[in-house]
Amino acid sequence: MYYKAKNKARYLILNSIIIISSLIMFTACPTPPEFENGPAIEYEDIQFSQITDTSASGQPLNQDVISVTLSFEDGDGDLGLRNTEIEQPYNLFNIPLSQERELIFFGSSPELPPFNFYDYYIASDSIIINNTLLVNDTILVDFNERHFNIYVDFYYQRPGSNDFVQFEWETEPGFYQSFHGRFPILNTEDYSRPLNGSLTYEMKSVGFQAIFRDYPMFLEVYILDRAGNRSNIIQTDPIRLVNPN
Repeated sequence: MYYKAKNKARYLILNSIIIISSLIMFTACPTPPEFENGPAIEYEDIQFSQITDTSASGQPLNQDVISVTLSFEDGDGDLGLRNTEIEQPYNLFNIPLSQERELIFFGSSPELPPFNFYDYYIASDSIIINNTLLVNDTILVDFNERHFNIYVDFYYQRPGSNDFVQFEWETEPGFYQSFHGRFPILNTEDYSRPLNGSLTYEMKSVGFQAIFRDYPMFLEVYILDRAGNRSNIIQTDPIRLVNPN
């Protein structure tokens, strides 16, 4: 069952904790190259910086910035999503039903996943879904991977350990979301064509350095095209979030 309601609670947390932006650089070739229709990416660079921005209240806001640059190629050029594309197949989530064709509420079964804003929808306002009135209820949803087109996972090395572990933003208390996002349409023509170039994805937060300190860390990244084809996964070089000179 599909439902297009926006998860208001999730987006409030997203907007208050992180800012996601992207900078696209496209290079065209005079002779069209031949690529697979599914996207392919390669790692280019990762950078850490700090900036002072202006908060919503007009006060200075110090932010940490992690930027990852990758090269891409795609045979038919169907890369990028518009912010307005939130209907199927780019909707945020679908709603599963029980065997009795009823909504599945948070806490109704020990087999349900722990709370996070990808597996659950909070009806912060009165709303009717599946002929059921929801008022401040939380129901199980199926997150739709095609809602985003760039996926970023964070890995870091704790002191005294030789292993890197994932920092799971989606289930971490106080966050419950991630740095996955969208980059815009790259093909500016109204027909399919091969594309290749570089894409820099910039992530801002007030707390990167507070969380990861100077621990070694790296990112894993993959992208989706508009048809839902996944690229390969790239891993960045290790980086430490030390104060840049």
